[in-house]
Amino acid sequence: MRNVLELGPAKAGQQKSWIPDQVGNDKQRLPILSFPQKRESRMCVTLSARGGSASGGKFLCILLTAMLGALPAPAVAAPTPDYDAGVVEIIVTYQDHDPRIPWRGKASATRRGYGVVVSAGQVLTTAGLVRNHTLVELRRARSGVKLPAAVLEADDQLDTALLTFTNTPSADTFRPMALADTIRRDDRLTIVKLENTGEFQTSDGQVVELSSSAAPRPLALKVLTQSSVDGDGTPALLSGRLAGLSVAYDKKTQTGLFIPCTTLRRFIADANAPPYKGLAWAGFQFESLLDPVKRRYLGVSDAQGGILVTKMAPGSGAATALRTGDVITAWDGTPIDTQGYYTDPDFGRLRLAYLIGGRRAAGDSVPVALVRDGKPQATQILLTRQRDRDEFIPEATGDEDVEYLVEGGLVLRELTGNYLRAAGDNWKIQMNPRLVHYYLHQDKFARQPGDHVVLLSMVLPDSINIGYQEFHDQVVTAVNGQPIRNMADVFRAVDGAGGLRRVTLLGCGVDLALDETTLAESNRRIAAQYRIPRLRYQEGH
Repeated sequence: MRNVLELGPAKAGQQKSWIPDQVGNDKQRLPILSFPQKRESRMCVTLSARGGSASGGKFLCILLTAMLGALPAPAVAAPTPDYDAGVVEIIVTYQDHDPRIPWRGKASATRRGYGVVVSAGQVLTTAGLVRNHTLVELRRARSGVKLPAAVLEADDQLDTALLTFTNTPSADTFRPMALADTIRRDDRLTIVKLENTGEFQTSDGQVVELSSSAAPRPLALKVLTQSSVDGDGTPALLSGRLAGLSVAYDKKTQTGLFIPCTTLRRFIADANAPPYKGLAWAGFQFESLLDPVKRRYLGVSDAQGGILVTKMAPGSGAATALRTGDVITAWDGTPIDTQGYYTDPDFGRLRLAYLIGGRRAAGDSVPVALVRDGKPQATQILLTRQRDRDEFIPEATGDEDVEYLVEGGLVLRELTGNYLRAAGDNWKIQMNPRLVHYYLHQDKFARQPGDHVVLLSMVLPDSINIGYQEFHDQVVTAVNGQPIRNMADVFRAVDGAGGLRRVTLLGCGVDLALDETTLAESNRRIAAQYRIPRLRYQEGH
Protein backbone atom coordinates (compact mmCIF):
# COMPACT_ATOMS: atom_id res chain seq x y z
CA MET A 1 0.00 0.00 0.00
CA ARG A 2 1.39 3.43 -0.92
CA ASN A 3 0.69 6.50 1.16
CA VAL A 4 0.74 9.95 -0.45
CA LEU A 5 1.10 13.08 1.74
CA GLU A 6 -0.29 16.11 -0.06
CA LEU A 7 0.46 19.59 1.33
CA GLY A 8 -2.21 22.10 0.42
CA PRO A 9 -4.37 22.25 -2.69
CA ALA A 10 -1.80 22.35 -5.48
CA LYS A 11 -2.82 24.17 -8.61
CA ALA A 12 -3.13 22.35 -11.87
CA GLY A 13 0.14 22.17 -13.73
CA GLN A 14 2.20 23.29 -10.70
CA GLN A 15 5.54 21.48 -10.60
CA LYS A 16 6.56 19.86 -7.38
CA SER A 17 10.10 19.85 -5.99
CA TRP A 18 11.48 17.00 -3.92
CA ILE A 19 13.93 16.38 -1.12
CA PRO A 20 15.31 13.00 -0.08
CA ASP A 21 13.60 12.75 3.32
CA GLN A 22 12.25 9.53 4.76
CA VAL A 23 8.72 8.80 5.98
CA GLY A 24 7.56 5.37 7.01
CA ASN A 25 9.17 2.15 5.86
CA ASP A 26 8.97 2.74 2.14
CA LYS A 27 11.33 5.79 2.03
CA GLN A 28 8.62 8.05 0.57
CA ARG A 29 9.84 11.42 -0.69
CA LEU A 30 8.01 14.54 0.45
CA PRO A 31 6.89 17.21 -2.03
CA ILE A 32 7.61 20.82 -1.07
CA LEU A 33 5.28 23.47 -2.41
CA SER A 34 5.73 27.22 -2.19
CA PHE A 35 2.75 29.23 -0.99
CA PRO A 36 1.83 32.74 -2.10
CA GLN A 37 2.93 35.24 0.59
CA LYS A 38 -0.47 36.93 0.96
CA ARG A 39 -2.63 33.85 0.95
CA GLU A 40 -3.81 32.11 4.07
CA SER A 41 -1.15 29.64 5.11
CA ARG A 42 -3.63 26.97 6.06
CA MET A 43 -2.46 23.42 5.45
CA CYS A 44 -4.77 20.49 4.97
CA VAL A 45 -3.63 16.91 5.07
CA THR A 46 -5.52 14.16 3.32
CA LEU A 47 -4.68 10.54 3.16
CA SER A 48 -5.11 8.90 -0.19
CA ALA A 49 -5.03 5.19 0.36
CA ARG A 50 -7.10 2.20 -0.29
CA GLY A 51 -9.66 1.99 2.41
CA GLY A 52 -8.74 5.49 3.69
CA SER A 53 -11.21 7.30 5.86
CA ALA A 54 -12.51 10.77 4.96
CA SER A 55 -13.23 11.57 8.58
CA GLY A 56 -9.61 10.78 9.48
CA GLY A 57 -8.42 13.25 6.87
CA LYS A 58 -10.64 16.01 8.24
CA PHE A 59 -9.30 15.33 11.74
CA LEU A 60 -5.68 15.68 10.66
CA CYS A 61 -6.51 18.88 8.78
CA ILE A 62 -7.99 20.43 11.91
CA LEU A 63 -5.09 19.20 14.07
CA LEU A 64 -2.36 20.62 11.86
CA THR A 65 -4.18 23.95 11.53
CA ALA A 66 -4.34 24.25 15.33
CA MET A 67 -0.66 23.34 15.68
CA LEU A 68 0.41 25.99 13.19
CA GLY A 69 -1.66 28.62 15.00
CA ALA A 70 0.04 27.75 18.27
CA LEU A 71 3.56 28.32 16.96
CA PRO A 72 5.27 31.22 18.81
CA ALA A 73 6.22 34.39 17.03
CA PRO A 74 9.91 34.86 16.21
CA ALA A 75 11.85 35.87 19.34
CA VAL A 76 13.12 39.45 19.46
CA ALA A 77 16.47 39.90 21.23
CA ALA A 78 16.36 42.15 24.28
CA PRO A 79 18.33 45.37 23.82
CA THR A 80 21.85 45.29 25.30
CA PRO A 81 22.16 47.69 28.27
CA ASP A 82 24.24 50.78 27.50
CA TYR A 83 26.90 50.34 30.19
CA ASP A 84 29.01 53.06 28.59
CA ALA A 85 26.48 55.61 29.86
CA GLY A 86 26.94 54.66 33.52
CA VAL A 87 30.24 52.79 33.99
CA VAL A 88 33.62 54.49 33.51
CA GLU A 89 37.25 53.49 33.75
CA ILE A 90 39.19 55.48 36.35
CA ILE A 91 42.89 56.19 35.79
CA VAL A 92 44.73 57.37 38.91
CA THR A 93 48.24 58.78 39.02
CA TYR A 94 49.47 58.47 42.60
CA GLN A 95 52.55 58.81 44.75
CA ASP A 96 52.76 56.80 47.96
CA HIS A 97 54.72 58.02 50.96
CA ASP A 98 57.90 56.20 51.87
CA PRO A 99 56.89 54.53 55.16
CA ARG A 100 60.49 54.45 56.43
CA ILE A 101 61.62 57.92 55.37
CA PRO A 102 58.72 60.30 56.06
CA TRP A 103 59.99 63.29 54.03
CA ARG A 104 60.40 61.23 50.88
CA GLY A 105 57.79 60.03 48.42
CA LYS A 106 58.00 56.94 46.26
CA ALA A 107 58.10 57.14 42.48
CA SER A 108 54.81 58.10 40.84
CA ALA A 109 52.78 55.25 39.39
CA THR A 110 49.40 54.59 37.80
CA ARG A 111 46.55 52.32 38.82
CA ARG A 112 43.27 51.63 37.04
CA GLY A 113 39.83 50.66 38.24
CA TYR A 114 36.17 51.40 37.64
CA GLY A 115 33.45 53.67 38.86
CA VAL A 116 29.71 54.13 38.46
CA VAL A 117 27.93 57.40 37.71
CA VAL A 118 25.43 57.78 40.55
CA SER A 119 24.23 61.34 39.98
CA ALA A 120 24.91 64.31 37.73
CA GLY A 121 28.63 65.03 37.97
CA GLN A 122 29.38 62.32 40.57
CA VAL A 123 31.09 58.92 40.27
CA LEU A 124 31.26 56.27 42.99
CA THR A 125 34.35 54.10 43.39
CA THR A 126 36.66 52.68 46.09
CA ALA A 127 38.96 54.63 48.40
CA GLY A 128 41.82 52.24 47.72
CA LEU A 129 41.78 53.19 44.06
CA VAL A 130 42.28 56.93 44.66
CA ARG A 131 44.58 56.71 47.70
CA ASN A 132 47.51 59.16 47.56
CA HIS A 133 46.33 60.43 44.20
CA THR A 134 47.93 63.31 42.33
CA LEU A 135 45.67 63.09 39.27
CA VAL A 136 42.32 61.35 38.68
CA GLU A 137 40.82 60.91 35.22
CA LEU A 138 37.60 59.31 33.99
CA ARG A 139 37.74 57.53 30.63
CA ARG A 140 34.77 56.72 28.45
CA ALA A 141 35.08 53.13 27.29
CA ARG A 142 34.02 53.46 23.66
CA SER A 143 35.17 56.93 22.72
CA GLY A 144 38.29 57.00 24.91
CA VAL A 145 37.50 60.57 25.96
CA LYS A 146 39.07 61.50 29.31
CA LEU A 147 37.56 63.82 31.89
CA PRO A 148 39.43 65.24 34.91
CA ALA A 149 37.88 64.40 38.28
CA ALA A 150 38.34 65.46 41.90
CA VAL A 151 37.85 63.47 45.10
CA LEU A 152 34.92 64.88 47.06
CA GLU A 153 35.18 62.35 49.92
CA ALA A 154 37.12 59.14 50.53
CA ASP A 155 36.59 56.85 53.53
CA ASP A 156 39.34 54.28 54.11
CA GLN A 157 37.24 52.43 56.67
CA LEU A 158 34.36 51.83 54.28
CA ASP A 159 36.74 51.76 51.26
CA THR A 160 34.44 54.09 49.35
CA ALA A 161 35.11 57.32 47.47
CA LEU A 162 32.90 59.86 45.72
CA LEU A 163 34.39 61.75 42.78
CA THR A 164 33.12 64.87 41.06
CA PHE A 165 33.58 65.97 37.46
CA THR A 166 32.51 68.96 35.43
CA ASN A 167 29.63 68.54 33.02
CA THR A 168 30.95 68.88 29.47
CA PRO A 169 29.51 67.90 26.09
CA SER A 170 31.19 64.50 26.44
CA ALA A 171 29.70 64.11 29.92
CA ASP A 172 26.16 65.00 28.94
CA THR A 173 25.53 61.47 27.69
CA PHE A 174 26.11 59.99 31.14
CA ARG A 175 23.04 58.44 32.73
CA PRO A 176 23.20 57.93 36.51
CA MET A 177 22.69 54.36 37.66
CA ALA A 178 20.19 53.74 40.45
CA LEU A 179 21.19 51.71 43.50
CA ALA A 180 19.41 48.48 44.36
CA ASP A 181 17.03 48.75 47.30
CA THR A 182 18.65 45.85 49.14
CA ILE A 183 20.63 42.67 48.56
CA ARG A 184 20.02 39.17 49.88
CA ARG A 185 21.68 35.79 49.93
CA ASP A 186 21.32 33.77 46.71
CA ASP A 187 20.57 36.88 44.62
CA ARG A 188 21.81 36.54 41.04
CA LEU A 189 24.05 39.41 39.98
CA THR A 190 25.48 40.67 36.71
CA ILE A 191 29.14 41.67 36.98
CA VAL A 192 30.19 44.27 34.41
CA LYS A 193 33.79 44.35 33.22
CA LEU A 194 35.65 46.39 30.64
CA GLU A 195 37.93 44.58 28.21
CA ASN A 196 41.12 46.04 26.77
CA THR A 197 39.29 46.45 23.47
CA GLY A 198 36.92 48.97 25.05
CA GLU A 199 33.99 46.56 24.98
CA PHE A 200 31.95 45.69 28.03
CA GLN A 201 31.64 42.05 29.05
CA THR A 202 29.31 40.61 31.66
CA SER A 203 29.46 37.51 33.82
CA ASP A 204 27.04 35.94 36.27
CA GLY A 205 27.52 35.89 40.02
CA GLN A 206 25.60 34.69 43.04
CA VAL A 207 25.60 36.12 46.55
CA VAL A 208 26.78 33.30 48.80
CA GLU A 209 27.39 35.23 52.02
CA LEU A 210 26.44 38.45 53.77
CA SER A 211 28.70 39.01 56.73
CA SER A 212 29.59 41.67 59.26
CA SER A 213 32.51 41.68 61.65
CA ALA A 214 34.42 43.86 64.06
CA ALA A 215 36.47 45.15 61.12
CA PRO A 216 35.75 48.72 60.04
CA ARG A 217 33.60 47.74 57.06
CA PRO A 218 30.20 46.91 58.63
CA LEU A 219 28.89 44.59 55.90
CA ALA A 220 30.45 42.70 53.02
CA LEU A 221 29.12 40.59 50.16
CA LYS A 222 30.80 37.41 49.03
CA VAL A 223 29.87 36.72 45.42
CA LEU A 224 30.64 33.42 43.70
CA THR A 225 31.66 33.94 40.08
CA GLN A 226 33.78 31.84 37.75
CA SER A 227 34.99 34.91 35.87
CA SER A 228 37.91 36.74 37.47
CA VAL A 229 37.07 40.20 38.80
CA ASP A 230 40.00 42.50 38.07
CA GLY A 231 40.15 46.09 39.24
CA ASP A 232 38.74 47.93 42.23
CA GLY A 233 35.26 49.32 41.73
CA THR A 234 33.99 46.64 39.34
CA PRO A 235 30.19 46.96 39.58
CA ALA A 236 27.74 44.15 40.29
CA LEU A 237 24.17 44.79 39.19
CA LEU A 238 20.86 43.42 40.39
CA SER A 239 18.11 43.84 37.79
CA GLY A 240 20.05 46.68 36.20
CA ARG A 241 20.69 48.50 39.50
CA LEU A 242 23.98 48.85 41.35
CA ALA A 243 24.19 46.15 44.03
CA GLY A 244 27.85 46.43 44.98
CA LEU A 245 31.43 47.48 44.11
CA SER A 246 34.31 45.01 44.18
CA VAL A 247 37.29 45.41 46.49
CA ALA A 248 38.97 41.99 46.22
CA TYR A 249 38.82 38.66 44.37
CA ASP A 250 40.10 35.24 45.45
CA LYS A 251 40.94 33.06 42.43
CA LYS A 252 41.21 29.91 44.55
CA THR A 253 37.65 30.10 45.87
CA GLN A 254 36.32 32.07 42.87
CA THR A 255 34.67 34.54 45.20
CA GLY A 256 34.73 38.31 45.08
CA LEU A 257 34.33 40.69 48.00
CA PHE A 258 31.90 43.55 47.31
CA ILE A 259 30.73 46.62 49.21
CA PRO A 260 26.91 46.30 49.29
CA CYS A 261 24.42 48.86 48.05
CA THR A 262 23.19 49.61 51.58
CA THR A 263 26.65 50.86 52.60
CA LEU A 264 27.10 52.75 49.33
CA ARG A 265 23.78 54.57 49.73
CA ARG A 266 24.60 55.76 53.25
CA PHE A 267 28.06 56.90 52.16
CA ILE A 268 26.72 58.93 49.21
CA ALA A 269 24.16 60.67 51.41
CA ASP A 270 26.79 61.40 54.08
CA ALA A 271 29.34 62.74 51.58
CA ASN A 272 26.76 65.10 50.07
CA ALA A 273 25.78 66.53 53.47
CA PRO A 274 28.97 68.01 54.95
CA PRO A 275 30.53 67.81 57.41
CA TYR A 276 31.15 64.15 56.71
CA LYS A 277 30.24 62.00 59.73
CA GLY A 278 31.72 58.66 58.74
CA LEU A 279 31.24 55.20 60.20
CA ALA A 280 29.58 55.05 63.62
CA TRP A 281 31.68 53.46 66.37
CA ALA A 282 30.81 52.55 69.93
CA GLY A 283 34.30 51.73 71.23
CA PHE A 284 34.07 48.52 73.27
CA GLN A 285 35.15 44.90 73.02
CA PHE A 286 33.14 41.89 74.12
CA GLU A 287 33.18 38.12 74.31
CA SER A 288 30.52 35.44 74.03
CA LEU A 289 28.64 34.45 77.17
CA LEU A 290 27.79 30.78 76.72
CA ASP A 291 28.88 29.29 80.05
CA PRO A 292 25.70 28.73 82.16
CA VAL A 293 27.71 28.87 85.40
CA LYS A 294 29.18 32.24 84.47
CA ARG A 295 25.77 33.51 83.44
CA ARG A 296 24.27 32.60 86.81
CA TYR A 297 27.20 34.28 88.56
CA LEU A 298 26.57 37.48 86.58
CA GLY A 299 22.84 37.32 87.27
CA VAL A 300 21.79 36.79 83.64
CA SER A 301 19.01 34.35 82.80
CA ASP A 302 19.18 32.00 79.83
CA ALA A 303 16.29 33.79 78.14
CA GLN A 304 18.10 37.14 78.17
CA GLY A 305 20.97 36.24 75.85
CA GLY A 306 23.69 38.85 76.18
CA ILE A 307 27.44 39.43 75.64
CA LEU A 308 30.14 40.25 78.17
CA VAL A 309 31.94 43.61 77.89
CA THR A 310 35.70 43.14 78.31
CA LYS A 311 37.28 46.49 77.37
CA MET A 312 36.40 50.07 76.40
CA ALA A 313 38.48 52.28 74.13
CA PRO A 314 39.68 55.54 75.73
CA GLY A 315 37.67 58.53 74.60
CA SER A 316 34.83 56.47 73.15
CA GLY A 317 31.16 56.70 74.03
CA ALA A 318 31.34 53.26 75.63
CA ALA A 319 34.12 54.42 77.97
CA THR A 320 31.72 56.80 79.72
CA ALA A 321 28.66 54.52 79.78
CA LEU A 322 29.92 50.94 80.24
CA ARG A 323 32.03 49.02 82.71
CA THR A 324 34.09 45.89 82.33
CA GLY A 325 31.84 42.98 83.30
CA ASP A 326 28.61 44.53 82.02
CA VAL A 327 26.36 42.18 80.06
CA ILE A 328 24.65 43.82 77.07
CA THR A 329 21.32 42.12 76.40
CA ALA A 330 19.80 44.53 73.87
CA TRP A 331 21.20 47.24 71.59
CA ASP A 332 18.98 49.98 70.22
CA GLY A 333 15.92 47.94 71.18
CA THR A 334 17.15 44.77 69.43
CA PRO A 335 17.92 41.62 71.48
CA ILE A 336 21.52 40.36 71.29
CA ASP A 337 22.20 36.64 71.64
CA THR A 338 24.98 34.99 73.62
CA GLN A 339 27.44 35.13 70.70
CA GLY A 340 26.90 38.75 69.69
CA TYR A 341 24.44 38.16 66.85
CA TYR A 342 21.01 39.62 66.18
CA THR A 343 18.28 39.13 63.59
CA ASP A 344 18.46 41.88 60.99
CA PRO A 345 15.16 42.69 59.21
CA ASP A 346 16.91 42.77 55.81
CA PHE A 347 19.81 40.34 56.04
CA GLY A 348 18.94 37.82 58.73
CA ARG A 349 21.45 36.79 61.37
CA LEU A 350 24.32 39.29 61.61
CA ARG A 351 26.89 40.36 64.14
CA LEU A 352 26.35 43.37 66.37
CA ALA A 353 28.87 45.40 64.32
CA TYR A 354 26.30 46.06 61.59
CA LEU A 355 23.66 47.17 64.07
CA ILE A 356 26.13 49.80 65.28
CA GLY A 357 27.81 50.97 62.09
CA GLY A 358 25.31 49.96 59.44
CA ARG A 359 22.08 51.15 61.04
CA ARG A 360 23.27 54.27 62.83
CA ALA A 361 25.45 57.32 62.13
CA ALA A 362 28.21 58.97 64.10
CA GLY A 363 26.67 61.45 66.52
CA ASP A 364 23.64 59.27 67.29
CA SER A 365 22.88 58.25 70.86
CA VAL A 366 21.49 54.72 71.20
CA PRO A 367 19.69 53.02 74.11
CA VAL A 368 21.38 49.96 75.56
CA ALA A 369 19.89 47.40 77.94
CA LEU A 370 22.40 45.64 80.19
CA VAL A 371 22.89 43.70 83.39
CA ARG A 372 25.35 45.19 85.89
CA ASP A 373 26.11 43.56 89.23
CA GLY A 374 23.17 41.23 88.68
CA LYS A 375 20.66 44.05 88.16
CA PRO A 376 19.01 45.15 84.88
CA GLN A 377 19.90 48.68 83.85
CA ALA A 378 19.49 51.00 80.86
CA THR A 379 21.96 53.53 79.51
CA GLN A 380 22.69 55.65 76.43
CA ILE A 381 25.88 55.39 74.37
CA LEU A 382 27.02 58.21 72.09
CA LEU A 383 28.38 56.89 68.79
CA THR A 384 31.44 58.63 67.37
CA ARG A 385 33.65 58.25 64.33
CA GLN A 386 36.65 55.99 64.67
CA ARG A 387 39.64 57.61 62.96
CA ASP A 388 42.81 55.76 62.09
CA ARG A 389 44.99 58.54 63.48
CA ASP A 390 43.30 58.17 66.89
CA GLU A 391 44.46 54.57 67.26
CA PHE A 392 47.31 53.70 69.60
CA ILE A 393 49.26 52.56 66.53
CA PRO A 394 47.64 53.94 63.38
CA GLU A 395 47.89 52.08 60.09
CA ALA A 396 48.76 55.32 58.22
CA THR A 397 47.98 53.95 54.77
CA GLY A 398 45.95 56.99 53.73
CA ASP A 399 46.76 60.39 52.29
CA GLU A 400 47.87 62.03 55.53
CA ASP A 401 51.56 62.85 55.98
CA VAL A 402 53.37 61.43 59.01
CA GLU A 403 54.70 63.95 61.51
CA TYR A 404 58.46 63.83 62.09
CA LEU A 405 61.42 65.75 63.47
CA VAL A 406 65.07 65.63 62.34
CA GLU A 407 67.50 67.22 64.82
CA GLY A 408 71.21 66.46 64.86
CA GLY A 409 70.53 63.51 62.56
CA LEU A 410 68.14 61.89 65.06
CA VAL A 411 64.84 61.09 63.32
CA LEU A 412 61.81 61.02 65.63
CA ARG A 413 58.36 59.92 64.49
CA GLU A 414 55.37 57.80 65.60
CA LEU A 415 55.05 54.07 65.03
CA THR A 416 52.51 52.98 62.39
CA GLY A 417 51.41 49.69 60.93
CA ASN A 418 52.65 50.79 57.53
CA TYR A 419 56.10 51.43 59.02
CA LEU A 420 56.30 47.89 60.39
CA ARG A 421 55.14 46.21 57.19
CA ALA A 422 57.71 48.13 55.15
CA ALA A 423 60.30 45.68 56.49
CA GLY A 424 58.89 43.02 54.14
CA ASP A 425 56.88 39.85 54.37
CA ASN A 426 58.82 38.72 57.45
CA TRP A 427 58.36 42.00 59.30
CA LYS A 428 57.29 40.21 62.47
CA ILE A 429 60.75 38.64 62.61
CA GLN A 430 62.79 41.47 61.13
CA MET A 431 61.47 44.32 63.27
CA ASN A 432 62.19 45.12 66.92
CA PRO A 433 60.18 42.50 68.91
CA ARG A 434 58.98 45.18 71.32
CA LEU A 435 57.37 47.14 68.46
CA VAL A 436 55.76 44.02 67.04
CA HIS A 437 54.33 43.21 70.48
CA TYR A 438 52.91 46.72 70.79
CA TYR A 439 51.24 46.43 67.41
CA LEU A 440 49.77 42.95 67.83
CA HIS A 441 48.51 43.52 71.39
CA GLN A 442 47.38 47.15 71.40
CA ASP A 443 44.29 46.32 73.46
CA LYS A 444 46.47 45.19 76.37
CA PHE A 445 47.96 48.62 76.98
CA ALA A 446 46.12 51.01 79.28
CA ARG A 447 46.25 54.43 77.65
CA GLN A 448 44.66 57.82 77.40
CA PRO A 449 43.20 59.46 74.28
CA GLY A 450 46.01 60.71 72.07
CA ASP A 451 48.61 58.19 73.23
CA HIS A 452 50.99 56.91 70.54
CA VAL A 453 54.36 55.18 70.38
CA VAL A 454 57.18 57.65 69.56
CA LEU A 455 60.25 56.19 67.88
CA LEU A 456 63.83 57.05 67.25
CA SER A 457 63.50 55.46 63.83
CA MET A 458 67.08 56.08 62.62
CA VAL A 459 70.17 58.20 63.03
CA LEU A 460 71.56 59.93 59.93
CA PRO A 461 75.36 59.74 60.30
CA ASP A 462 77.06 63.05 61.06
CA SER A 463 79.89 64.27 63.24
CA ILE A 464 77.42 65.49 65.88
CA ASN A 465 75.99 62.02 66.52
CA ILE A 466 79.08 59.78 66.51
CA GLY A 467 78.39 56.79 68.74
CA TYR A 468 74.62 56.96 68.23
CA GLN A 469 74.46 55.67 64.68
CA GLU A 470 73.57 52.08 65.61
CA PHE A 471 70.37 53.14 67.36
CA HIS A 472 67.17 52.59 65.37
CA ASP A 473 63.56 51.53 65.99
CA GLN A 474 63.82 52.44 69.67
CA VAL A 475 60.91 53.67 71.81
CA VAL A 476 61.33 57.24 73.07
CA THR A 477 59.98 57.91 76.56
CA ALA A 478 61.24 61.48 77.18
CA VAL A 479 62.63 64.47 75.27
CA ASN A 480 64.70 67.12 77.03
CA GLY A 481 63.74 65.46 80.31
CA GLN A 482 59.99 65.77 79.69
CA PRO A 483 57.80 62.61 79.38
CA ILE A 484 56.15 62.31 75.99
CA ARG A 485 53.06 60.47 74.72
CA ASN A 486 53.01 61.59 71.08
CA MET A 487 54.73 63.86 68.57
CA ALA A 488 52.79 66.86 69.84
CA ASP A 489 54.62 66.44 73.15
CA VAL A 490 57.93 66.16 71.28
CA PHE A 491 57.40 69.44 69.43
CA ARG A 492 56.35 71.14 72.65
CA ALA A 493 59.47 69.96 74.49
CA VAL A 494 61.81 70.94 71.65
CA ASP A 495 60.26 74.36 71.17
CA GLY A 496 60.41 75.06 74.89
CA ALA A 497 64.14 74.36 75.03
CA GLY A 498 65.06 75.90 71.69
CA GLY A 499 66.05 72.58 70.17
CA LEU A 500 66.61 68.90 70.82
CA ARG A 501 69.00 68.42 73.72
CA ARG A 502 68.43 64.92 75.16
CA VAL A 503 66.49 61.83 74.16
CA THR A 504 65.55 59.09 76.64
CA LEU A 505 65.01 55.60 75.22
CA LEU A 506 63.05 52.74 76.77
CA GLY A 507 65.44 50.17 78.23
CA CYS A 508 68.52 52.34 77.72
CA GLY A 509 70.20 53.62 80.89
CA VAL A 510 71.92 56.57 79.21
CA ASP A 511 70.29 59.50 77.37
CA LEU A 512 71.42 60.49 73.89
CA ALA A 513 72.69 64.07 74.16
CA LEU A 514 73.47 66.56 71.39
CA ASP A 515 75.92 69.49 71.47
CA GLU A 516 73.68 72.53 71.39
CA THR A 517 76.55 74.80 70.28
CA THR A 518 76.97 72.95 66.96
CA LEU A 519 73.38 71.78 66.52
CA ALA A 520 72.26 74.54 64.13
CA GLU A 521 75.26 74.07 61.84
CA SER A 522 74.88 70.29 61.83
CA ASN A 523 71.17 70.60 60.93
CA ARG A 524 72.05 72.69 57.85
CA ARG A 525 74.75 70.22 56.88
CA ILE A 526 72.43 67.20 57.31
CA ALA A 527 69.58 68.83 55.35
CA ALA A 528 71.91 69.47 52.40
CA GLN A 529 73.70 66.14 52.51
CA TYR A 530 70.55 63.99 52.76
CA ARG A 531 68.39 66.31 50.63
CA ILE A 532 65.73 66.81 53.28
CA PRO A 533 63.37 69.60 52.16
CA ARG A 534 61.98 70.10 55.67
CA LEU A 535 63.65 69.01 58.89
CA ARG A 536 60.30 69.10 60.65
CA TYR A 537 56.71 68.38 59.68
CA GLN A 538 53.94 69.17 62.15
CA GLU A 539 50.32 69.01 61.07
CA GLY A 540 48.74 72.42 60.95
CA HIS A 541 52.09 74.28 60.90
